[in-house]
Amino acid sequence: MEHQSNLNKLVQDPVDLLKNDIPNGKFISAMLHYAHSAFLLFQNNKGLIWCNEKAQRLFPTLETPTTISQWVGLWEQSGFLQGDRLADDIELARRGQISTYPVERITEKDTQKFHAHFFPFEGAKSYCILQLDQIDDADALQKEREARLKAEHNDRLKTVFLANMSHEIRTPLNSILGFSDLLLEFNSLDSDAREYLEMIGIAGNTLLQLINDIIDISKIEAGQLKIAKVPVEVDAVLNELLMTMKNTKAYQQHPQVQMVIEQPKSDFPLILETDPFRFKQIFTNLLTNALKFVDGGTVRFGFTEIKQDWVQFFVQDTGIGMRYDQTELIFQRFSRLDAPHGYNADGTGLGLSISKQLVELLGGKIWFDSVSGKGTTFYFTLPLGAKENNPLKSKRIALLDTTPDWSNEVFLVVDDVEANFLFYRSMMKHTGAVLLWAKDGDEAIRICRSNSAISLILMDLMMPKLDGFETTRQIRTFRPQLPIIAQTAFYEDNGREIAMKAGCDDYITKPIQQSDLVLLINQLLKKR
Repeated sequence: MEHQSNLNKLVQDPVDLLKNDIPNGKFISAMLHYAHSAFLLFQNNKGLIWCNEKAQRLFPTLETPTTISQWVGLWEQSGFLQGDRLADDIELARRGQISTYPVERITEKDTQKFHAHFFPFEGAKSYCILQLDQIDDADALQKEREARLKAEHNDRLKTVFLANMSHEIRTPLNSILGFSDLLLEFNSLDSDAREYLEMIGIAGNTLLQLINDIIDISKIEAGQLKIAKVPVEVDAVLNELLMTMKNTKAYQQHPQVQMVIEQPKSDFPLILETDPFRFKQIFTNLLTNALKFVDGGTVRFGFTEIKQDWVQFFVQDTGIGMRYDQTELIFQRFSRLDAPHGYNADGTGLGLSISKQLVELLGGKIWFDSVSGKGTTFYFTLPLGAKENNPLKSKRIALLDTTPDWSNEVFLVVDDVEANFLFYRSMMKHTGAVLLWAKDGDEAIRICRSNSAISLILMDLMMPKLDGFETTRQIRTFRPQLPIIAQTAFYEDNGREIAMKAGCDDYITKPIQQSDLVLLINQLLKKR
């Protein structure tokens, strides 16, 4: 009876588990419970938290909510193969990547074949689902393999075709652009002829960029984009990018915009082991995008302090920003957000999608913060590379690595962007501090009420639903002495004053400089 009771705990209504994340939960519940497929629900930091009746029959010894490591053991005990990849596939699905592949289950009677399909819940980043479908006909599996091989072959043919077309288009385009540039050097041209030639040049360069983007997308899809990592001096690349961008059409349309490089002061140059061409391409795409939507403000770019094995880069603009309902489109191919009148929204719609895939190919992550009417900040991280290939890395780390001891502290990060929480967690992983995450203001208030051990809050000011200002005011009603640091991506002259009036103890702007944050936290902790 106890065993059956434990199973019933797993086969509960998922709407109770997902009511804050998934709309129409009861509809989802009915579909999952009585589906022919086996469905298993996983949550970050909790492991397996729910399964439907089909999954219960496949794994009869499945008991109360199970950790990932326990689940892998149960998978293998039940006769399923490929258990060594389960944990990675669950994590990738939770981050938004779908994985599908055939698996076999070997029992005393026979060998059963299944489709394993890992996918995320859209809008609920901490959850993912494993769907298992049994294949009754072995021929179906063979047909699927043949179809996959054919699709891969077609992808290779497409890449070859696009490469050939690229060559055939570039050859005449080179002549068009080259001769139009030569004609512009003639002083005898009247104003109309000069304008027409400039239009030819603009259209030709747009076509050339489109060709380059399509080729890059095709190579990435086919797994044929080659990455060649070498030591790169980041300071030199940033200065080169500044000069290059000031000579582009995007900048010349907004010459009043200030472009500023920002980076920590150091006695040693930052050496990054990466692909220099792709590194520049990422920055160029982000800077070009920033210049499209900024009129008379500032575009800042550079990097924050390094920590252990990675470094965070950023591109920040004071442009028009994005509405919250537009943010999910930003990395999709050919997505072009509607721009207000007077802003140039030209482009292929591929630059940001390519940048995201390039960052991931180089071993990093990319995300952004945006507020409509104030601007946008893109962040991306890249690994530094091996110490043996980076002679200056150990010197720089030694210079910056004054790790504080916060082993008795519990910090709450309140931010609707999970990547920002992961950034703080990675930054502080050697300090001994325990980091908790609240993805909105309401959750932050609940955590603060129930957990008296919290010793400091990092509060994002710009969040949907309940913003950081109101969240701080409500927390102050029952935790008046709790240190709260306001953090935002947008600098305002009176930002600290506004944050203090809301009840915050201090204010820091993104991109976060690690040394500034450590100093600020230490100061507030000492005042307790």
